[in-house]
Amino acid sequence: MMKSIYGRQIVIAVYLAHQLLMALAGYCAVVFFPGRYDPARAAEIVTRGLNRWDAGWYLAIAKEGYTGKTAAFFPFYPLLIHLLSRLGVTPETAGALVANGALLGALAVFYRLARLDHSRREAERALWYLAFFPTAFFLSVIYTESLFLLLVLLSFYLARRHHWLPAAVTGMLAAATRNTGVFLFLPLAWEYLRATGGKIKRDGVSLGLIPLGLLIFMFYLKQHLGDPLAFIHAQQYWHRGFGWPWASIWRALVLMRADYHFSRQLLDLTFTLAGFGLFCLSLTRERASYSIFVFTGLFLPLFSPAPHAPLYSMPRFVLVLFPLYLTMARRFRGEGAHNFILALSAALFFFLYVIFARGHWVA
Repeated sequence: MMKSIYGRQIVIAVYLAHQLLMALAGYCAVVFFPGRYDPARAAEIVTRGLNRWDAGWYLAIAKEGYTGKTAAFFPFYPLLIHLLSRLGVTPETAGALVANGALLGALAVFYRLARLDHSRREAERALWYLAFFPTAFFLSVIYTESLFLLLVLLSFYLARRHHWLPAAVTGMLAAATRNTGVFLFLPLAWEYLRATGGKIKRDGVSLGLIPLGLLIFMFYLKQHLGDPLAFIHAQQYWHRGFGWPWASIWRALVLMRADYHFSRQLLDLTFTLAGFGLFCLSLTRERASYSIFVFTGLFLPLFSPAPHAPLYSMPRFVLVLFPLYLTMARRFRGEGAHNFILALSAALFFFLYVIFARGHWVA
């Protein structure tokens, strides 16, 4: 009982600390720059940065449905916004409520999942690393990151507890939230085979529900837009095409050398290489299913680069790769190293969210 109480306390403490940093950075993004603002409307000032960039596409889908261009964005998150807004709240408020509610749920599930294999101290540190990751503000803005992360963590946790049907259902919802969600089938299938000694029983068939999230979306696109692959064809609007992962990384280096959007290429490349570095450190130390999840999460986005941004959005994609935080918790055992990593990460979080809230692209 005491362990359960402590777990809830640390989750709430981390969640509130994350929200406090969000509020502080959001406030500074307005009041420290020229422009008109009313100090009495602090709540509006603090939340102004939640609706930026891709948030507009999700809100447009929730309000008006799909077009050929918005087909690039998967449906479960805007569907939740639409349903909640029908209760009387604005779509913007609904989007923020879903994202931040999902964040609290994700932190709670992540702590419980971490405790299956790690000490309480390591689980707690991993929780802090996730909540204060430099791009963790995407977990609170009107984006899919927190919802997708919650569904992924639930899928893994339920699979670890051998609840295969619920794990498959949450995996199906993850596949309806982000395009990479369909690949959850691979690590969950590995967990199943490991649990059954390589045998496929009747309950294992339920994992076939995971791709259904994508297939339902494709059926919808066929009925409403006449193109079941509209989510792929819509990538042209963001200039994405096919490329090999190593070519994408090399292209980013070339653009940096040519000083073409140097800071953007540097940011994308840094997070990509950091993700691969932590992945290499995690091999043989974390569960094989976790490694499969990280591997797909790192490599798949590299197959669709844009000419001007070969590592498009990688700082955001790395964010949801939860096993990396477990690896960090294993590696940074010393109190000094832990505090340094957390302080540096929180400072970058603050800086990047100020930039994002000001309307500049981050990831």
